[in-house]
Amino acid sequence: MLVETGKPVPAAVRRPSTVVLAAVVAGLVPFLFHAWAALHGNLAQDDFVVTHRAAAAGPFDLAFLFQDYHGHLTPGGFFLAAVATAWAPLNVPLLMLPLLLMRAAATVLFWCLLVRCFGRRWAILVPFTVFTASTLLLVPTLWWAYGVQIGPVVLAAAGALHAHVRYLDGGGRWWLGAFAWTLFGLAFYEKAAVLPILLAGVTVLLGRSFRDHARYWLGHGVLLLGFVAGYLALTSSQVTAGGTPMSAGTAADLTGRMLGDTLLPGLAGGPWSGPGPGATWAPSPFAVVVALVVAALAIGTAGVRAGGRRAWRAWALLGFLFAVDVTLLALTRLREIGPAAGDDPRYLAELALPAALCGAFAFLPPHGTAPSGGQRERPIALALCVLLLASSAVGFTRLSPAMRFEHSGQYVGNVRAAVAEDPDLVFYDTFVPSDVVHEWFGTDSLASRVVGLVPGTHFDQPATRMHLLDPTGTPRRITGVQPLSRGKPGPVPDCGYPVGETPVDVPLDTPMLGRYLLKLDYYTSDGGEGLVNRTPVWFQAGLHSLYLPVDGLYDRVGVRLSGPGAPVCVARVEVGKPIAQ
Repeated sequence: MLVETGKPVPAAVRRPSTVVLAAVVAGLVPFLFHAWAALHGNLAQDDFVVTHRAAAAGPFDLAFLFQDYHGHLTPGGFFLAAVATAWAPLNVPLLMLPLLLMRAAATVLFWCLLVRCFGRRWAILVPFTVFTASTLLLVPTLWWAYGVQIGPVVLAAAGALHAHVRYLDGGGRWWLGAFAWTLFGLAFYEKAAVLPILLAGVTVLLGRSFRDHARYWLGHGVLLLGFVAGYLALTSSQVTAGGTPMSAGTAADLTGRMLGDTLLPGLAGGPWSGPGPGATWAPSPFAVVVALVVAALAIGTAGVRAGGRRAWRAWALLGFLFAVDVTLLALTRLREIGPAAGDDPRYLAELALPAALCGAFAFLPPHGTAPSGGQRERPIALALCVLLLASSAVGFTRLSPAMRFEHSGQYVGNVRAAVAEDPDLVFYDTFVPSDVVHEWFGTDSLASRVVGLVPGTHFDQPATRMHLLDPTGTPRRITGVQPLSRGKPGPVPDCGYPVGETPVDVPLDTPMLGRYLLKLDYYTSDGGEGLVNRTPVWFQAGLHSLYLPVDGLYDRVGVRLSGPGAPVCVARVEVGKPIAQ
């Protein structure tokens, strides 16, 4: 239509439908809960190990990117860690930002996938909310080291499925998207190897033939075989060799815990019993588990009545993926940890998306002809979504505090504050508490590797004033050593061992093996450079004590000046464990 000026009247802006607005709420509310907790969380355990290695290597070090990390191959995660560490070391919001963006992208893509498969109808709001509100994904991904694995895999699954369905519908170059998303997931976590199986399952649920796209499926097979070959060549086996023997009873116990304590409550927004030890969830009361199992059976039966053979296939696909997770966990953790590993949501988190999708296929015919879904569809869908969001809010607020690693944050925060107040602090390197980095990481649990990236920290440098960090990360002044070995008395009265440019060895009364702290009491009338056991030091004028960490096998301490100057009188040498205030 034209007005008198001859200019066209712009068409009315198309408003989003009510179901889309409801989907925005269902996606945004859990995301905001998760984002707030993630941005206010802290690093712990593997986070410190990875960032320390990232700082030493850099984002383009292939040996670092493709290292065997406890049987995992995750170059994508190491690359993100290296970039963030180079920009701002140990910055939690910076590390979490890419994961939050991936989460948002996966949410949008999953909605687009549901719309593509079933039309824009109220019924798809239920599986969409199951995915967005699932604590199975929201809680464990607060831990960065795991979030950087599972977050990209979930995004890859949503992206690959969306591209796959578009390719089946219209051909074109959408097949490239399916392969690209699969490669993206494989770059972060080996569990992305199940994506071709998921794509094949959706193909069956859509009623499409594999023969029509033979080269496409051949390409997926080649990609999968290539990844498996590379993975086996670059990593060691995660299959536990020792520990408690596996039996049918322990395997059944593990399966029951994974199903009743983790998967079912996680899909419903629980569990509501709170966190357990470490990253696990506290087992739900028996009555709650029975209720969840009964509800799951009822949903499964209702799905079969609604979808018939298609529902059986959907539940079979979900059951197969669950069986894969159970098998992997049984082979890698059951003998080492026991059935309690089944209470850890990390090993099932990626099932949130396929569980929601399989549920949609069980109840809804793909490419249905009635987008409205009937008059009762809207209130039922809204009621179920509100219940899921409320359940998730309760479950998440109870579970998430355990994944914020408050003690770890306190430890790093105290070190930052101390170094900011006194930049000259020198720390004697010690192991951090096990809930910050566990001792099974070996030397990676040393304070120098945990907080050594905090700007201004100095560890194990020769100093007249040295500190060690207590279990809270607070510096404690070292006042001496508990001697396990002492230097033998020197030949010169009131001096001990006079030291000049010629090396002088101070023999110990007991040979030492291992890492200890050396305390050297000395006097000199003029400051100067020197060496103690080949370590450069500075001798200050006057009477002082010099602290220096020593390691190895030794029965003497070598001292010398680096150039001409007043002699240094070494009065006493002690080697032992530090004593702090």
